[in-house]
Amino acid sequence: MTNKKSVNYPLIPLINPRLHLGLFTFNPFGVVHFNNYPFIALIRCILISLTFILVPAALAESTESVDPKKAKDYINDILSQPAFKTSRQESHWRYIGDDASESEKQEEVEETFSSSSYLITFIAQLFELLLWILLGVGLLFLIIYGIRWFKPLQPQQTTQLQEYTATPHRLDQIETKAVLPKDIAQQASILWQSGEASAALSLLYRGALSVLTTRDGLMIDDSATENECLRLVKSKQPIELSTYFSGLTRAWQKLAYAQRIPSEAEAQQLCNEWPHYFQ
Repeated sequence: MTNKKSVNYPLIPLINPRLHLGLFTFNPFGVVHFNNYPFIALIRCILISLTFILVPAALAESTESVDPKKAKDYINDILSQPAFKTSRQESHWRYIGDDASESEKQEEVEETFSSSSYLITFIAQLFELLLWILLGVGLLFLIIYGIRWFKPLQPQQTTQLQEYTATPHRLDQIETKAVLPKDIAQQASILWQSGEASAALSLLYRGALSVLTTRDGLMIDDSATENECLRLVKSKQPIELSTYFSGLTRAWQKLAYAQRIPSEAEAQQLCNEWPHYFQ
């Protein structure tokens, strides 16, 4: 009896786990088996050869069919999308020590010197401005207070003040008992117009004392000084009369002790107002 065994061979030999090459077979484990079917092995070799020939040709044809311009446009279209439009700015430290050129070093030195010169110029101008301000303040201070400082050093005014503040005469040294004219103010004005200023003021002063003692009853001692009489009048008489008598006393003292003649307006005012208080 003959036993027939049917063997199925795959159409594509690469799918078989064993590699069939003609009359022998390569086992994955390194064992070689010889085939008993030469025709089938030949067909397998032809199919393998066609596979290695046709597949690269098909790949090459598919590659050559792509248009470079279209591919470039397609790539540019993709890169123009917002996802690819990102930018980033980076800054890095660069060492300019020994490797820096002489020109770069010279530029850095010039920039440093320029900045320093600007700063020095600004400080100098500010210092000059402060000096001018201090000088102006000093001059203003001297103008305001200089007159006050030098005024006491004037000898003429000091001498006049000493002469004026001398001890006043007593009334017994003034001719208060002499006969007085009836119209004292008019006679005093005539004496003033004739140039006898001392006689005019003396007549007004003696006439005022006479009226104060006889009319108002003031007890004036003959040994009293002119300032004592003035204090007594201020304490006993109205303020208007006291004010006039004070002006008359000061004018008489300036003329008698300091030889300071009153002005024309002051003398005429004393003569005109005298009858209002002592007539």
